[in-house]
Amino acid sequence: MTHRISICSVLVFILPTLFVTHSAAGERTKLVNEPDVLDIGNRRQVFIDGRFLATSHNMELIMHPPRKTGERILSADRPWEGNSIGSYSCVLKVGDTYHLWYPARSGLCYARSKDGIQWEKPDLGLADYEGSRNNNIVIGRGAGGIDKCGSEGMVFYDPTAPEDQRFRYAVRISDELKDTVVFSSPDGIHWQLTHKKVLTFTHPEGRQQLDSQNVIFWDDRINKYVAYMRYNRHVPKGFRGRSIARSESNRLGGFSQVQDSPIVLAPDSLDASLGDHPVVDYYTNGTIKYPWAQQAYYMFPQVYLHYVQGEMREFADDYVTNAGPLHTQFAASRDGITWHRFGRRPFVDLGMKGEFDSMCARVFYGLVPSVDGKEMYMYYLGSDRLHGWGRDDRNRRLLTAGGLAPTEDVSVISRLVLRRDGFVSARAAYAGGEFTTPLMRFAGEKLVLNVDTSATGLVRCELLDREGKPIKGYRLADCDVIHTANQINRQVSWQGQSDVSALAGKPIRLRIAFRDADLYAFQFMNYTDSTSNVCRVWLNYSKGILCLTRSLSACLKWNPY
Repeated sequence: MTHRISICSVLVFILPTLFVTHSAAGERTKLVNEPDVLDIGNRRQVFIDGRFLATSHNMELIMHPPRKTGERILSADRPWEGNSIGSYSCVLKVGDTYHLWYPARSGLCYARSKDGIQWEKPDLGLADYEGSRNNNIVIGRGAGGIDKCGSEGMVFYDPTAPEDQRFRYAVRISDELKDTVVFSSPDGIHWQLTHKKVLTFTHPEGRQQLDSQNVIFWDDRINKYVAYMRYNRHVPKGFRGRSIARSESNRLGGFSQVQDSPIVLAPDSLDASLGDHPVVDYYTNGTIKYPWAQQAYYMFPQVYLHYVQGEMREFADDYVTNAGPLHTQFAASRDGITWHRFGRRPFVDLGMKGEFDSMCARVFYGLVPSVDGKEMYMYYLGSDRLHGWGRDDRNRRLLTAGGLAPTEDVSVISRLVLRRDGFVSARAAYAGGEFTTPLMRFAGEKLVLNVDTSATGLVRCELLDREGKPIKGYRLADCDVIHTANQINRQVSWQGQSDVSALAGKPIRLRIAFRDADLYAFQFMNYTDSTSNVCRVWLNYSKGILCLTRSLSACLKWNPY
């Protein structure tokens, strides 16, 4: 299933016949009022808005939900975990190892994997649980220097930190739903408290809380830390008005207080209401800066539907307290501030009744490449328990009477799979479509596409000069048809030649004419970039997160794409 956003209302259209060359008798529409030349260098470019669609015809932008694997990769099967793994987990890949941190009853726990699929919970000997240190607790029960750890946290990698603090864990540890602190670690296992009151608030009437997975990371585009925080808007009594606010800072601890930070995503008139009651909140956000392309941010907000008294037959005479189902949506941005929501259809929807994720599908922070690099993995907490199910006996009684009790009473972590760059594609109609980019300046020797034609799709490319005229040798008619292609880096050629280095540094436009095909990304690269460029992108992203434990020569052998 895919979800789309139409570009018809905001773009200028041209109506050429697919795969037809220009002629004096049929001069192409001239492109005018273009913005400044985009400097794309040799960086990956993805389609999340109209940036690369100066003109278009018979195409649209499509959001692609991930494939659910149905795997139960982690569940609560250790005594210190209680009966539930927490929603606010986090995953990173460093070197050859996948790391996953998840909150449980006794504190923050740790798991690791070599492929992102099969996971182990190692005995680390850091925490005492009922007289034994044979457990995987890394914060809490004495580990990390504290006895009790909150469940609302996230781990991020900080390239600006000293080497012994590169891993950061932002978590709320107070009992007043306030004050997110930061623990730091050299390896993600041995932690110490290093920063107090990194996120906080002063809000009247008790309307604000930070009991959510508030996200912090270093944004190398603006060279600042950014935080995406839970913000409770003023709404009718009985509701939280959960929304997402953003703040930025030159240092950890320099963020604005939550109530003084601007909201970047919130419920609005398009979201559901019942009677006079707004019934949708935007809970956690899972925001990431996409490391493998230029200027792309993705958000995965959890959407929470509140059950309300009087508007639902099950609760005609009584009401449950703060209860309802959650699934995950998707949004994309160029700056992390203005977000496009692609129809607000589920990114990860609920499973069928009786399945482990029938009531809750909560994507948490983290995006990692597969071992072969052709795919990306995300992870989510799936549960057949509603939010609020375990609040008290009254909620359980009312939800059970309404046929909304869990089947297994389980919560597990499961894996999601996407192709590389696979969140959004530019898709041409079956009958054919095309688009032309604004003026761009690139660096590199060849053009590659992340493209899926399946069986019947066809793609051709053309390079145009500043005036929009085809450049000799790179015309549409010269382009070798791309067909039968489902590839991450499909090289474009014109009459068998792919070298575009003569045009590097010059303002050009890219015209793509295609039919029944999905284009996920494009990139100008050097011929030698098939291995080293990917490593360099990672190094630019994290200044060593990929190669933290590896030599440069070993890193260069890593060839995911």
